[in-house]
Parts: sequence; C-alpha cells; structure tokens
Amino acid sequence: MIEQEIQLMAYPTRPFQGQSAASRIHARRQQLLSQAYQIIAAEGWRKLTIHKLCAQAGLNKRYFYESFDSLDAMAAALVDDLAEELIGIGQNAALSGWQEGMDTPALARQVLDRCIGWMVDEPARTRLLFSSASENPQALEQRKTVIRKMARVLSTFSLQYHQAGEPLPIAHVGSALLVGGTIEAVMSWLDADVVVSREEFVEDIACFWVAVGDSAVSLSQSRGIGRALDAPGTGDPWPSGGG
Repeated sequence: MIEQEIQLMAYPTRPFQGQSAASRIHARRQQLLSQAYQIIAAEGWRKLTIHKLCAQAGLNKRYFYESFDSLDAMAAALVDDLAEELIGIGQNAALSGWQEGMDTPALARQVLDRCIGWMVDEPARTRLLFSSASENPQALEQRKTVIRKMARVLSTFSLQYHQAGEPLPIAHVGSALLVGGTIEAVMSWLDADVVVSREEFVEDIACFWVAVGDSAVSLSQSRGIGRALDAPGTGDPWPSGGG
C-alpha cells in the first residue's frame, strides 16, 4: 500500500490546471527531446548527460525516468521522432501531388523538394539523424531501422502508384537504393562536396528517382511480373494507413 502511494506521488494521474497527467508527461518528454537535440547539435552526443539535460530543461531528474529508461533509449527516441517528421513531410507531399494529378517527374520533384528542404534548412538535425547518430550505439541501431522504414514507405507508395497488384522484390531494392543514395548525396551537398544550387540538386536527384523507377517498371515487365506497371494509380497511395 505504501509503495503504491509513493508511485502515485511520483507519477500523478490527476488533471492539473486543465491538463491531464498523460498530456503533461508528453509535454515533458518533448521538452527533454528538444533540449537533448540542442545539446547534441551544439556539443555532440558525448557531452549529453542526464544531469545536464535536466538542468537545461529545468526539470527534475525523475521526470527523465518517467519517459526514458536511459540516455540510450532517449537517443533512439530522438532519432525516431526526427525520422517520423521527415517521413510525414514526404508522405504529405506525395499525397497532395497524387491528388492533384501530377505526372511522375513533377511528383518526384515536389516530394524531394520538401524532404531535401527539411534536411538542408536545418543541417544539424540531418547530421544528427544520419551522421552523428553513429556516436551512440542505440541511436545507430535506430538509424538503421529508420532508413529501412523510409525504404518500405517508398516501396509501398511505388507499388500502389504503378498499380503493381503484388509485392515486387525490385521495388524494395530500388527504394533502398534511392533512400540510401539520396541521404548520402544530401550529406555530400551539405559538406560542399557537390557544388550545385539547391534547385539544381533537387532536379538532379528527382531525375535519378524517375529513371530508377522507369527502369524498375521496364525490368518487371520484361520478367512478366506484376500488372499494369506503366500506368500511375488512383486512390490512396497508403491504403493501410501510412506504410
């Protein structure tokens, strides 16, 4: 009984100032993730400690443990949150272009312009997500999971867009190639290894995406796989609710 009362004191469940306990926990979680991002972007993963994080967030350490088991768990959550934001931007861009009836090149340009825009407008989050995550083992594992998820989302969209009617191995291969290659290209562009304007960069990447997609369609047709692969589809490109 005493132990239960202590737990209730540590994690209140009653509304406070109009906010439920769950919403307050969520707000503190986001506050910690936001502050962790600021620290990592400025100083790197190795400078992040629970003490520093909570001090700069203005929160007691117990609030850290109501959302995370460890710094590693929080690092993975941070990578996941950033990735979900990027995936959402890509899905929204694809869906709006799909609904507007854009042709394939225009659709690719729109999706890539918005996704690459997110990545280059604030390079620190891109480096955290795809580069500096390697400094933290759990964040690195989450990064691998994130890239696989991005490839699955793209594969799901491409199969629906081309009305494949069935899963195709080449869709997964092509999606992995495009996602991984685009990430590396963006990192090179941010490091000034690729000297072109942002508009030219997006156009170049979009051309490669369309070329890979067209090649995948042609190869599938030559193998007698799938159906109606040359006709863009209609309806919801994520019928299951988001890939």
